[in-house]
Amino acid sequence: MFRPQTARWFHLLVIREDLPHTLALLASEQGIELEIREEESHRLLSEEVADYLNQFQQLARQFQAHWPEAHQEPVRRFFKHRNAPDDPQVVLAHALEALEQWRLEAEPLIQRLDEERARRADLTLYAELARHLLTHPHSSQLDLAALRDNPGSWLQVALFFLPEPLPESRLSPALLLCPIHGAQNHFLIAAGSPDDMRVLNEQVANSKGRPLVLPYWPAGASATILPELQERLDASSQKMQRLQQALQIIHRRHGIPGHLQAVARLQWFFSAIERVHSGPWLVRLSGWTDQQESRPVNDLLQQADLRALLDLGKPPPQVAPPTLLVNPWWAKPFELFARLLGMPGPHEVDPTPLLAVIAPLLFGYMFGDVGQGILLVACGLAWRKRLPFSGMLIAGGISATFFGLLFGSVFCREDWLPALWTHPTQHPLPVLGVPLFLGVLLILTGLSLDGVSHYWRGALEKWWLRKSSILLLYLGAMIGLLHPVGWLLSAAALVWFLLGNRLAGDTLPTLLGHLAHLLESSLQLGVNTLSFARVGAFALAHAGLSQAVVTMADLTGHPLSAFLVMLLGNLLILLLEGLVVSVQTTRLILFEFFVRFLHGEGRPFRPLTPPPGWLFQG
Repeated sequence: MFRPQTARWFHLLVIREDLPHTLALLASEQGIELEIREEESHRLLSEEVADYLNQFQQLARQFQAHWPEAHQEPVRRFFKHRNAPDDPQVVLAHALEALEQWRLEAEPLIQRLDEERARRADLTLYAELARHLLTHPHSSQLDLAALRDNPGSWLQVALFFLPEPLPESRLSPALLLCPIHGAQNHFLIAAGSPDDMRVLNEQVANSKGRPLVLPYWPAGASATILPELQERLDASSQKMQRLQQALQIIHRRHGIPGHLQAVARLQWFFSAIERVHSGPWLVRLSGWTDQQESRPVNDLLQQADLRALLDLGKPPPQVAPPTLLVNPWWAKPFELFARLLGMPGPHEVDPTPLLAVIAPLLFGYMFGDVGQGILLVACGLAWRKRLPFSGMLIAGGISATFFGLLFGSVFCREDWLPALWTHPTQHPLPVLGVPLFLGVLLILTGLSLDGVSHYWRGALEKWWLRKSSILLLYLGAMIGLLHPVGWLLSAAALVWFLLGNRLAGDTLPTLLGHLAHLLESSLQLGVNTLSFARVGAFALAHAGLSQAVVTMADLTGHPLSAFLVMLLGNLLILLLEGLVVSVQTTRLILFEFFVRFLHGEGRPFRPLTPPPGWLFQG
């Protein structure tokens, strides 16, 4: 559990026609990572298939917005060879033929649909302009129909749509402007000479705006156009709905969802293995798997009636295997901390099980409140399927509830429950002292885990001669703060440091350099120990902030006002202080605990993702 495992190297031998289904089954049921060795591989993707895929991409760039979703067709786990899928070249040829027939029939319909969509967008802008004109101070003097009927010769007048207003400093002072600003879109009526209007048209185009010609605008007041525009919008919506229904019929007639799903599977397949060692009948793949035995995988392939064989063996030389973290379910969410500094190597200690206890303790101590802790647990349970770190939220909430009982705090109030230990603001020194003791234990644990890592590397003697004295020196100094015998242990550790490094082969100048390093490490250990005082400080800050919320609620003098203050205060503490406490917990774990033993020398295991839409049943 504390020692990471390495993925096993595998060779997969499979009949060529069974390769797509074999990979899909393994990607869905087992963890496999393919590793292609260039010196012994060539492209499985033929030139004909690559050409078909390029043709499909060209069609997709032009029509993908109008295609339906790929058909979610279940794939049988029990695979029969009489139902074997066709050759990729045949599948792509059929798909392209169907898409080409679909294009010939659907392209006129799509063109009408695009035109109607653009017409509807214009109608929406006209309606918005009419609503803005109702409140415009000069709307009674504006006759927008005249812009369409009398554009002018020497003095031109035009109406523009603008996503953002144009800066007045960039506009010509000879222009007569009437801006109309809306909540999202903006309009501009401008009058000027042909040259000035030509420049203005260029500025509007550069701002992604455009002129409006107002084909539906009657003469007179703008209010009379709104009912007519709404009727046109309703008619446009009905027309677009009929066109969409007709397009869906064409989709079904040519089986487009099924063909898109078939192409999506092939795209997944060829992106997963661009190069393999392949012959005319057999394909050989190699890579890594999280399975420690080959028999369960071969049984799965045999049950699926797939002609494939997986064999576990030794990896090639100079190829680093991926690292797997093996932890129980309750510790899995806390693997996130271990990955922040890189994946632990096979000879490093995986601290995840310890973090499942340490992280909630640190968080709960700084965030001790029964009511707020229960809310965190409820949020974690409600979001456990959506948030990957919901397990950490649940554990932190349970810990906050426990420390809330010790501190006697429920939704910021300390007069509802008796404190099982103490109220932080009444006895601050014990609240500050306990985290220091926990910090000492964590640092000692980190120094000890460094020794375990050296033992797994086969370098325990080196650690014993060079680094064990640092552990003894720190332990003696911490004991010495409570009893003088600790300083004797520190003195013995200093002697052992000099003797151990001398036995390791250091010369006198090198030994002096190690002494300077020992002094630096000792000072750093002292600073790291004092850093844990911030845990108690944040516990006091949480209690002080809770008291401030309660005081403000009591000063309102009204039950409803007091309830609102308590509600908003608790929400503020949950959001603001919950974030700050989470950051502090992460900082203490990374920079006071991990730096003692964790270097992140491992390589993460990246299993092949299942193909899109393949749902195995059986």
